Amino acid sequence: MLMASPSFKLMTSVAALLLAIVSITAGAALAKSMFSLLTPKDVTVLRLSVSAVILFFLLKAWRVRFNRNSLGTVLAYGITVAGMNLFFYMSIKTVPVGVALAVELIGPLCVAAFYSKNRSDYLWVLLAATGIFLLLPKSAQVESLDVLGLFYALVAAFFWGAYILMGKKAGKRFGSKAPSLGLVVASLIVMPAGDTGSLSQILEFNVFLLVVVIALLSSAIPLMLEMFALRNLPTHIYGVMASGEPVMGAIVSFLILGEQLSLLQCLGIGAIVVASIGIVLSPFTPKPALKQALEGEQSLSE
Repeated sequence: MLMASPSFKLMTSVAALLLAIVSITAGAALAKSMFSLLTPKDVTVLRLSVSAVILFFLLKAWRVRFNRNSLGTVLAYGITVAGMNLFFYMSIKTVPVGVALAVELIGPLCVAAFYSKNRSDYLWVLLAATGIFLLLPKSAQVESLDVLGLFYALVAAFFWGAYILMGKKAGKRFGSKAPSLGLVVASLIVMPAGDTGSLSQILEFNVFLLVVVIALLSSAIPLMLEMFALRNLPTHIYGVMASGEPVMGAIVSFLILGEQLSLLQCLGIGAIVVASIGIVLSPFTPKPALKQALEGEQSLSE
């Protein structure tokens, strides 16, 4: 039967991953649209909290039993989840979503290069650095990027790299329930950063509904789609497709927010995406490092 054929599974898995990427980038763009009502910190608190509640019950995380070692693992994991989400949202306040997503890819790319046995992979890191240089504001540019926003994106990239390492440990200990536990810890960590007064706006139905939609688009929906895709897609295909997320982010943010990029900014994003794909396709990079670096449950990061 067609539905049971390998080609059908491959096509549906590719479609699922594309939908997951669209969902993640749409969630980021909608989150940015809320910055006129709430600060990036407030949106981070709400998005992580609602996502944590949804996945906690969806994945039945209450069944997990902790000891001292496992508690330390989930705390470290949650810190990285909190850091990459908070600084990513602080970045997209002043930087286009597609650009922030591209810069954030530096984290997994550096982790993959660090664990690679092929020294030529450092050339891909150099290409990514060139991409960042192209994104830096130039005095001659009419539309220059905010330096602080780019810095926040780099900090988010650092936390994504750390998340990959911590996520590997958390995944071994908690399996499929790890994302929900990480989100619970992350939401508790960022809670003090939110403004109690402005957070009261969530009591308004339209604001609450938008937060739920963002949480679904950024976590619950792409997580389920990625789980399906990962069962049927080869690692290198997954990695190449996932590396195109900044491009999709630029398209979606243009459609939702009207964000436009200059030619230099497009070239910078392209350089980072090509570098990420190069790392994925590197024949000498160990699979475990690649898988953790480029599959690292991206739905938690945007």
